[in-house]
Amino acid sequence: MDRLAVQSLDQGMFAFPRPKVIHIIGYIITLSSVLTAYTLYSQSLGIPDVPRVEEATVLPYLHEDVSAYDFAPVQKGYDGDEYASEAAFIVVPLELEGGTIATDKCRWVEDDDGNGDWEYSFQMANAQRLTMVDAEGTRIPTAFSLQDSLSPEGEVYQPDCNGYWSRTIGGDGIGSEDNFLFNAFVMVEQDPVRYQLLSVVEIWNLNNPSEEPQEVTQREDRGRWSLLSFGFAGLIFMYSNSPPLMHELRKIRKQNRDAVKDTSSAPGVLGFNGRYFPHFGPNFQPLAYATHPARSVDHDWLFGAPAPTSFDDPYGQDAHGQLIPEHPSIIGTPKAALITPYSIGAAVFAGSFIWLSADLRARDGSGFHTTLGWGMTAFVTLMNLLWFFSAWKQFKLTRLIKDLPTSPIRSVAVGQAELVGQVRPSIAGTPEMKVGGRTHKGLTCWQWKSYQYVCRTDSDGDTHCSWEHRETKSGGVPFMIHDGTGGMIIDPSLWVEKPVDYGPQLDTWQRGDWKWTLVGFGIGDPVYVLGDCVPRDVDHIEKWGGHETLPQALLTMVPTTGTGDASIVHYGTEMDVLSKNRSLFEIFIVPLLIFLFGIFMFLNYTP
Repeated sequence: MDRLAVQSLDQGMFAFPRPKVIHIIGYIITLSSVLTAYTLYSQSLGIPDVPRVEEATVLPYLHEDVSAYDFAPVQKGYDGDEYASEAAFIVVPLELEGGTIATDKCRWVEDDDGNGDWEYSFQMANAQRLTMVDAEGTRIPTAFSLQDSLSPEGEVYQPDCNGYWSRTIGGDGIGSEDNFLFNAFVMVEQDPVRYQLLSVVEIWNLNNPSEEPQEVTQREDRGRWSLLSFGFAGLIFMYSNSPPLMHELRKIRKQNRDAVKDTSSAPGVLGFNGRYFPHFGPNFQPLAYATHPARSVDHDWLFGAPAPTSFDDPYGQDAHGQLIPEHPSIIGTPKAALITPYSIGAAVFAGSFIWLSADLRARDGSGFHTTLGWGMTAFVTLMNLLWFFSAWKQFKLTRLIKDLPTSPIRSVAVGQAELVGQVRPSIAGTPEMKVGGRTHKGLTCWQWKSYQYVCRTDSDGDTHCSWEHRETKSGGVPFMIHDGTGGMIIDPSLWVEKPVDYGPQLDTWQRGDWKWTLVGFGIGDPVYVLGDCVPRDVDHIEKWGGHETLPQALLTMVPTTGTGDASIVHYGTEMDVLSKNRSLFEIFIVPLLIFLFGIFMFLNYTP
């Protein structure tokens, strides 16, 4: 791709960025999650859709003539020969005379450290035929689903658990005083007459049941797991797509990598080992350079590092005074695609989780359903707020970058400004930086981090090892930003409130159990600065030099204050900064719509 192609780069309405290996892994996980969601949804269609308990007819006892019940067509999922096409749903207190509904026990449980406590456990028995009788002595055969279309559901009073015991919750026969009493949610079929249990809850008195049976939401719960899996797929898919312009820049840099595979690296010259940094002492004294660190072709200039006429006149223009080739005034501002798969994944993720949280609250279920629904509502709302806040900041930054013309340094005025240029030495030179037994040259500012390889043994005797961060330190000296028309000094010490973005990793090395990573600006690197252009004070000029006739020598860039606008010192050109962003529609409109939709769903909750 040449300069003309970059200048005319407009990705239009939709683009599907070419995936990297890590993205393909994300696609595989996304596909697996979608298939899981589809499987769960398909399974939910075969589970009977049980009405709410509040929709059932509450009776003190069973009718002798089942035709007196309010029969109606069943809902979805009642397939096969297990269910009739019409049924009545009732809630009635019943005594269990025969069969087993559940088992429970109290036992001593110890953890890995030998500490223990008494623990109660409850388990519903497998579906079986039961005999139950109502308060009027009407005896019926009944059962939970014998074909496992619905799992048995029930609750009993929990006895004290302070010593070992176990019991079977079943019937002891006709007239036994030890029989358990339940308030039962029952499905009644007419032809033939059949009673099927849906859920039961233990009570003390058949004539005055104090508890309601729990809701049967197995169909809905299976669908909710499907929705959760589908939302997770959207989240993975969302982050498995790089910003669309990054792909275009990767294509250019791949061409550069292919072009220099037989070229030796040198200071300022890109080769197969990267681009080495020239090294200077104070007052631009050339010094021997090092082969590390080196700027990788994967992160270097798109069309080659500009070659300065001389380093001795840092404020003056290069030959002919022309802007560097990658200046925004020369190369233009590419337009990212309006929509990418990122928007699709975001809509799927947010929509699924908003729907799921609203469904958990709106449909009657257990207390766990309600608690989970409100918890997920709070989580989704918080995430929407954070996402919208982040999107608003990114939107403001992107709009500011696109709306603010990039000033040539020789004609920049005091006030808010945007500069793009090349890192060159000031009179401070490029001091040697030593850390971790390695010396680095040619850098003007940097940041390194140290890590130690630590192994820890847990209570199970398993050993886990990992790199643990130990220290982070930054350093540097003032440097020049030069765009071909002139240079201006940038002092990192004036940007402590707005940390410098040093760009991609320059070097990493290891000695024994220690590892270090390094980022920084080297001589010849591209740099982008957005902030306020202000006059330098006298002390700063005396310390770091100036120029008698060039006005930009009396100025420098500092973070913007008072307006709330963003300020950055960023590795790369304007195109590198914008390549990490998306279209304004994806940056702002998509999060805004999802935020508003989330608020709408929240406000329309009806218990």
